[in-house]
Amino acid sequence: MKLILVILVAVLSVGCSAPTVMVNVSNLDKSSSLLVDDLRPESEKENKIFSLSISSDAYGTYRRGDKLTNPNSVRLFQHKVYEKYADGGILPDVKVHHFVVYMNFKSELRRGVAGGLLGGAIGTAIASRTKKYGIDGIARLTTEEKFNSFEKEYQRALYSKEENPDKVSVYRVYLDASIDGKRTFVTTMTQARLPKELEKTPHAAAIETAISYFLDQY
Repeated sequence: MKLILVILVAVLSVGCSAPTVMVNVSNLDKSSSLLVDDLRPESEKENKIFSLSISSDAYGTYRRGDKLTNPNSVRLFQHKVYEKYADGGILPDVKVHHFVVYMNFKSELRRGVAGGLLGGAIGTAIASRTKKYGIDGIARLTTEEKFNSFEKEYQRALYSKEENPDKVSVYRVYLDASIDGKRTFVTTMTQARLPKELEKTPHAAAIETAISYFLDQY
């Protein structure tokens, strides 16, 4: 019974009942002058638990909605773009086509059900070939065709054996936006558990990593 309760708490902590993470941003008001056209599908803004059934392939995967961070992902993106371009005197035209955060907790939850220790050490850093954008992770360019090619939405949260050999819990972020007509689509993957000394929540760190990698393309 105790193990079942631990699993339920874990599900709620990453699902629709999770509390809002407050992200400290200096001088946030200054970036409100930059207009951002948010063209995302409404579903990308909402929380979703894809399955509560351990026998489902979608078990342990989640969509993380806008209300789980304050400011939300697009507002954080707006601020970072402003910081990059403000000194130039002319703010760019910015459109966001996709910005969606997924969490894959599948292996850790299944280990818990099988009698493992949920919440303990869950493995080493994601893969060996990592890129650093504040925290260890994987970042690469992708395309809208690839993003739309998945038969089921939860599959966007999955990873390959090469990307995550230890099957640690991860955040997978997709960011597709254009700045002054140049459109770029990136995806990043970061760990769902971070060292305490980083003083970052994993959700906020995942968003910041995606934004940093995106802006590196400009």
